[in-house]
Amino acid sequence: MAEITAEKIWDLWTAIQEKRPLVHCITNIVTVNDCANILLAAGASPTMAHHPLEAAEVTEGCSSLVCNLGATESFEAMVAAGKRAFELNHAVVVDPVGAAGSSFRRKLCFELLHQITPSCIRGNLSEIKALATDSSTASGVDAAKEDMLCGGALEETAELVRRFAEERRTIIAASGETDLVSDGKNVYAVHNGSSMMAKITGSGCMESVLLGAFLSVENTLESAAASCGVMGICGELARHRTREVRGGTGTYRIQLIDAVSLLRKAQVKELQRVEKIF
Repeated sequence: MAEITAEKIWDLWTAIQEKRPLVHCITNIVTVNDCANILLAAGASPTMAHHPLEAAEVTEGCSSLVCNLGATESFEAMVAAGKRAFELNHAVVVDPVGAAGSSFRRKLCFELLHQITPSCIRGNLSEIKALATDSSTASGVDAAKEDMLCGGALEETAELVRRFAEERRTIIAASGETDLVSDGKNVYAVHNGSSMMAKITGSGCMESVLLGAFLSVENTLESAAASCGVMGICGELARHRTREVRGGTGTYRIQLIDAVSLLRKAQVKELQRVEKIF
């Protein structure tokens, strides 16, 4: 598999602008507005149908589906939409929000994975570890501090992600200071991003729906890694612009969405740091 180039990332980005995919997001109430806005900023379109009696029908007209376990009350809708999306060969992303600190959410996630076949499972590293080991690895919905840094052992952590992807026969995207993305054979490390992303609510949820847009135009490992790269690049650009205006986390949240809507090819060429580990 060839290395991911800035040219490849930009081709996928422009494909989203051209195709304007409709992404069905079953996500939590805390981040639903930001998820909708980041998809619009990327050139895609969001729809949020959470009722189990309409979820499958709505997803028929979409290009991809994102199921966020922060919305535990919408579990039946996720199952219905997920089954229909699979029948239609749509990309499906599962985000195991809170699985690192809640056995209830891990149980729900495993049940969902038993009933549907996702294209990708995307969560922070603590959530991915929790699913891989079926144990609590953090408190709340944020990654443990050591997991934000990949435990200080990038190759060892990459191997854990690769094995879990191999076991689940899907793409695994684990976010942290370095994002790790694997299909069970190859692993990409995405070094783009900003520590400020962890200081606003919903950056992970936004990354998941953006991933849904990328996978809707190309359902591959390369596309998943490119999506993480774009989110990280925009996180860096937003940090720079926030510092320029001496803003805080509220400013950063707005700047992050602005960075997505204003992304340029030259910025991708200059900033992207996506490398293949193995």
